[in-house]
This record gives sequence, C-alpha cells and structure tokens, in this order.
Amino acid sequence: GQEGSVYIQKLPKRDALPDKVIRALFHLDSRAVALLLKDLSRVGLDKRAVELFDYLRSLGDRHVLRGLCDVYTYTAMISLCIYQQDVDRAMELVEDMRQRNIERNVHTYTALMNVCIKCGKLALALDIYNSMRNVNCVPNVVTYNTLIDVYGKLGQWEKAVHVIDSMKREGVEPVLRTYNTLIIACNMCNQPREALAVYHRLLSDGFAPNSTTYNALISAYGKVAQLDRALDIYQEMLRQNMDRSVITYSSLISACEKAGQWETALKIFSEMQQDGCAPNTVTYNSLITACAQGGQWEKAHEVFEQMTTGGCTPDVVTYTALISAFERGGQWQKALQAFHKMCVQGCKPDAIVYNAIIDTLWETGVVWAQSKALQLFVSALQQGQFRQEPIVRKAGRVQLNLHAMTAGVAMLSLYCWLQDIKRVVVEKGRDQLPALMAIVTDVGKVSKEQGNCIVKEAVAAMMNFWEAPFRPVQDPMYAAVLEAPGPQLADWVVSEAFTAQIASLFPIADPSKFGDDATSAREEQVLQDCSEAFAAVQHFETTHGLILPNMSPAYIQQRPTLISRLLEISHKLGMRDEVVHDAVLLMDRTASQAKQVPEDVLPLVGVAALVISSKQGESSDNLPTNLNIEHVTECPATAVAKMEWNIRGLLSDDTAAISTMRCLKIYLERLGFRFLDKQGVYGMAGFAIMMAVESLYDLSLLNCRPSVVAAALLYAERRLRGAVPFWPSVLAKMTHYEDMATPELTVAVRIAQKLSRKHVYAQIYKTQLVALSGLATPGSGNTELLQPLQAEWHSGYDMHAASAAAAVTNMGPAAVGGEQPQGLAVIEHLVPRASHPNGSPLEEAADSLASLTQAMQVLSTGAAPAKPVVSANG
Repeated sequence: GQEGSVYIQKLPKRDALPDKVIRALFHLDSRAVALLLKDLSRVGLDKRAVELFDYLRSLGDRHVLRGLCDVYTYTAMISLCIYQQDVDRAMELVEDMRQRNIERNVHTYTALMNVCIKCGKLALALDIYNSMRNVNCVPNVVTYNTLIDVYGKLGQWEKAVHVIDSMKREGVEPVLRTYNTLIIACNMCNQPREALAVYHRLLSDGFAPNSTTYNALISAYGKVAQLDRALDIYQEMLRQNMDRSVITYSSLISACEKAGQWETALKIFSEMQQDGCAPNTVTYNSLITACAQGGQWEKAHEVFEQMTTGGCTPDVVTYTALISAFERGGQWQKALQAFHKMCVQGCKPDAIVYNAIIDTLWETGVVWAQSKALQLFVSALQQGQFRQEPIVRKAGRVQLNLHAMTAGVAMLSLYCWLQDIKRVVVEKGRDQLPALMAIVTDVGKVSKEQGNCIVKEAVAAMMNFWEAPFRPVQDPMYAAVLEAPGPQLADWVVSEAFTAQIASLFPIADPSKFGDDATSAREEQVLQDCSEAFAAVQHFETTHGLILPNMSPAYIQQRPTLISRLLEISHKLGMRDEVVHDAVLLMDRTASQAKQVPEDVLPLVGVAALVISSKQGESSDNLPTNLNIEHVTECPATAVAKMEWNIRGLLSDDTAAISTMRCLKIYLERLGFRFLDKQGVYGMAGFAIMMAVESLYDLSLLNCRPSVVAAALLYAERRLRGAVPFWPSVLAKMTHYEDMATPELTVAVRIAQKLSRKHVYAQIYKTQLVALSGLATPGSGNTELLQPLQAEWHSGYDMHAASAAAAVTNMGPAAVGGEQPQGLAVIEHLVPRASHPNGSPLEEAADSLASLTQAMQVLSTGAAPAKPVVSANG
C-alpha cells in the first residue's frame, strides 16, 4: 500500500490512474486497499483516493475487484471526508452501503460521527449514534469517547459525565483517553469543578495522568482562578519531563489572564519561547488579553507586533483583545487604528468587535470620537451585526431591545431608532407609526445575559428629564419597559423639544466636521492643552488649601451676599465668568488667613479679590479701569488699591486661585464642546455651568478641591439628564478620578446631585435649548471655532432671554421643593445678552483654551504675569 501511494504520488496530477495501478489492485485485499486510501490522503492526495475508490464503486457487481468495496474501504473513505469537511458525501457513502447490503459496523458509525463533529453537525452526530443503537450495533470505547466529545460541544456536560457509567454497565472499560476527553468536555462547558472531579475519579480508577490530562487540568484550575494549582501542575510536568505543547503554554497563559497576573503570563510566554515551542493565535490572544486586563496597553501592543512579525495571523479575537487593551489605557485613537488595520487585513469584524470599538469611542465622551462611533454603528447595522425591528404600522407593539448591550451601542441604537421614527413620521405621516412603541432596557430573568444597569438608568432619566411620551409600564415578559402611544410619539419627534433632547444627548449628527485628518490633529492639540492646564490645577491644589475654622462667623454669614455682589459687579464690568469664580476662591483664601476681618470691610475685600483675579485671568484690553471699578462698586479706587495691597501682603504675594468653574471648562474643553454648533455647546455645557454658579453658595463644598467639585457637578448633571457616559473615560484618565466612590468624591457628588435636582435650573436649561432648536448651525470644524461664537448668536440667543426669565419668574418655591436656589438671584448671568462685551458665560466657555492654558501658570502660583495674558479674541 505504501509503495502504491509513493508511485501514485509521482504521477502528473491531471493524468488518469494508469492500468498499472488497476492491475496492482488484483493482488490486494480490501484491508490493504483501505490502507492505500489512507496513505494517499496522508500525503495530500485526497482526490486520487476518491478517484480510486469511485472507480471501484463503478464496477459491476460481478467484477472481481468489486469485492474490494466492503466495510473496510467504505469506512476508510468515510473517515477521509473529515479532511474535505464533506458530511454530505459521508452520508451518501453510508446510504450506498445500505443499498448494496454492505455491513455497517461500529467503526463505520464512529467514523461517521467524527465527520459530523468536524463539520459542526453535532445534532446529526447524535442521530447517527442513536441509529447505531437502533440496529443493535454495540459501541466500543472509541464510540463512547466520540459521544462524550459531542455532548461537550453541545454544552450537555451532565450527559457527558454519565457516559462513563453507561460504559461500565455495558462492559466497556474506560481508558485514559476517555477521562481526558471528559475533562476537556467539562472545561468546554465551563464546568471546571466537574472537570476536577473527573480528574480525581481518574486517579481513583488507577490511571496515571499524561500530558493531555495535565493540559486539561491547567485549563480547569485557570477557570476556577486557582493559578497556584495550575502552576503546580506545570512544575510537575517539568519534573516528569513530559511533553509541553502549545496547548500547555496557552492554557497556562490563559490561567494567568483569568487570575489577572499579566506579569506571570509574560514570564510563562518567555519560558515557552526558550522551550522552543512556537506560540499560536490562541496563545497570543490570551497573552494580549492578560496585558489588557492588567491595564498594560503598551505590553499588549508589543505582543501584537511580535505576533504579526512572527508570521502568526491575528484573528477577530486578537483584535477584540487589542482594542480592549487600548480602551483600558485610554488610547481610543490607537483602538480605532487597530480596528482599521483589522479591516485592511481582511479580517471581518463581528458584533463583538463592533461592540468593543464602538463602546471604546463612545465612553470617551469626546465629540469627534463619538461621531466616529456613530459611523461605525451605522456600518455594523447595515452589515446585519446589530438588528432593529422595522418601524411599520401594525396592531401590535414595535420595540427596541437594549438589554445586555454595551452603553455606547445602546445609546446609538436608541439614537438611530428615534431618528428612524422621525423619518417615518415626516416622510409617510404620523398615522404610519404602530399603535404602541416601546424601549426594553431589562429583560429580567428570562435572559441568561445580565442587563446593563447604566443603560437602564440613563434611558429612564433622559425620558423623564425631557418629559418624553415614553413612560414605565408593567410588562408580563420584561423587567423594565418604557412605552409610548404612536400618536403621542409622532407629535413628539417633530417637536423642538425632541430636537433639543437629541442635541443635548447626541451632539454628533454631522460627521462632515469630524474628518479623520482634522480629528487626529485636533485631539492631539486639545489633549496637550488640557493636560498642561490640569497639571497646573493639580499643582495649585497640592500647594494651597482653605483653613475653614479660621473663617469668622461674620464672613460665613455675609458670604452669600458677597458672592451675589461679585457676580453682579463682574457682569457690569464685562468680566469672564471664571474670573469672578476665581475671585470668590481668593476671597475665601483671604478670609481663612485673616481670621478676623471687620464686617464692614468684607465687601471691600471681595472687590479687591475681584480686581486681583481680573489681573490674573483677563486679557489686558478687558481689564477694568479704576474709574469703572469705582463707578460700579461705589468703592474709592484708593481704598480698593490699598485692600489689594493688604491681601497680597497677607498671602505673601501668593494670590493663586483656580476655581471650580475654571476646572469645569477644562473638562468641557477636553470633551471638544467648542467644536459643536450653538445648540450643541449649550446642550453639553449649559446645565453644568448653571450648577457651578449655584455651587459657589454651598459651604460644604469648601471641604473639596475645585477639580473634585467640577467633576462631581459634571457627573451629577449628566447622570440627571441621562447623558452617557456619566463620567467620560478621557476625564477619568486625565484626572485619575476613576472611582466616584472615593470619600471626597462621594461627598461632592452627593451635594452636586442635590443641586442638580433643583428643578428651576432644569427648566431654564430645557427652555434655552428648545429656543436654540431653530438656530443651530453646524460648526466649521476648523481653527476659527477656537474664537468666541459668532456675534449673530448673541442677538439670536437674546431673543429668547425673556422666555427663560419668565420660566424662572413663574416657578415659585413649590416648584423647587420649597427651597429657592441661592444662585437664582444671579441666574440672568447665564442668559445670553447682546450687551455683554464677551457674550454670555456659555459663550465665554467657547473661548480659546490657549488663554486658559497660559493663565494657569499665573493662577497656580499667584505671581503677576510678565506680560498681559491675551485671550483668543484679544
């Protein structure tokens, strides 16, 4: 047989089998022919094997060579179907045996089961086994091993475990391979403890484990997070000088990954290479995942580069792990590059990869990253990776199921779904919507997948905040459902309130202003500026603090009045809003150092603090003159100057002050809010800036650092509005405030949430945003946007100031829970006004970060600038 396969191997591939081969068959029996067929397949001549066997099958029943087609040769050819992944041919051969009345023995059925397994036809493999039992063909140990494998791949581990009992009842003794197959099956079904129980049974039955046993055991210990035991098994393999294959090292690295031991994983990988064992894709995937979970994105990237240079082809799991590593490291641009590289390589992204990259981009909170996330989501939707129920008119309910989705994918699913509803209403009419439409945010116990509590909370919050027609309902199937009648929903999606809500939650609809080239440069510049600015914040907070017990009772009592007066003065003098916030902080610093300040002098202290802050934070051409100060404050310029000199002396010329408002603007700048249109800017920043004003009056916040208060305000207002992410990942990375449960943040967040629930500010925010619905225009997406927003916004925005003021005036104490916000007296500062030299505070918030970055160096040290700090519009 072996000589025959060598001879046939030398033949030209296109030539038919010569007569010499046919004549040689007269000297062989069927078992020898079966061996010849297997030899041909082994050397890659599967087509020759098929050609030879089909020739024999084509002979007449009386031909002398026809007898070579018996159970041995048929079974051999059925086995060879594994390599062609051709289950149909295997089934056809078995049927041919039945028609020709050729015996089908246990080897035939077992071979057919294996073909079914390799082709993924697991249910068919079970059917073959049952057919075998029905014709009273007794299974052998190989059959039972195959059956265990089938049950494992089907997830039916209980049945797999019971196979050994069935074997013993029928007098078939299990062998070591039986136990090994069962351990692997239990691991495959994510039942590592059952796998360990099988191992102990193996030992009690007198079997000695081999390398396959130990490989499976390492995997089991890895799944139960017992890395030490897995390493012990590895050491035992070394002591016994057992073969250590790629499976050994891959299982061990996977165990390290599950235990969160990325350093150990890299060590094992190094030993693997020293052992001369070539890693495969599974090895690299586990190693990259281990580095990702350890927050080591640089290491993960190094491993990926080593993988590609070593000739190992990355798969979809590789890229998913790499994207996850970049996400954990805050490297969203590198994650996007990895996704693009994957697509260029021809590796088709699946739903898991799309989930990973979309969520990575969305969780940044950065507008251009979120815009890219929207583009990728639409692409995935078109490819069928995500599904949405068509919006068609019908008697039943049409629903959007967000259960178990990542936050980013869920938000974009909701966005596209709502926009589709609006499109249907606009293009086909309001009567074309279904009678009921619903958003499912929690399926409940009927699903094995855990729901996303962030999505559930956010969707409920956004619909409640904007008084949308979606209302929570009790549902017989699902745990959390929001439902809206079709007619009400039709009215809502064409309203200005809907446009405002979309602008506040999804300020990303126009991808044209976020081109890839511009985005990269913009991200790099904003990241650098904000990082430098926040470094100045950290320096200030490290070197400065308030001594609250030193503040006199008279100051504490007058403080709210002093703050309101400073806000009014700064408004009349046309100062930037962060300047007056810095002044309040400087006034607090003075009060905490002076201990006792005469009560009648306190207003003068406030004015002097405002003058100092303006010199440190305003452009030279916007500094108030002594005459203006005297006119607005009714304080003699000489008295103000003398008090300024006294404050500088008291603080040893260290008049540094970086306020919560200034920190808040750094955060908003990092998110790219200035690159949005007018409505988008207000949607992202409006509520937070109102809360920053109100926070000035809360004494308890003086115990917290300004950067912490700013973080808490932004987190609280975004959570109230349902704006996901509540705390963007880029801010978590920049500030290192990754856990909102730390003591200082917990206090600040609790107070911020109380402030955010004062309904009057929500009402003003919504009124202004709705008023902007007809005025929103796309930004140009270039450096001109670094200048203050155009003058036409000033006049157009001012048209709606009266309605905002009316909304405030008409809301009595009952509307805000019986408590009138202290900042309400100065809320007009938040309403845009054409008369203000720099526009409203929200327009000032869109000023260039260049001035902010320069000013930080002054503000963090308190030293006077060597030359005036010029703003972007100065």
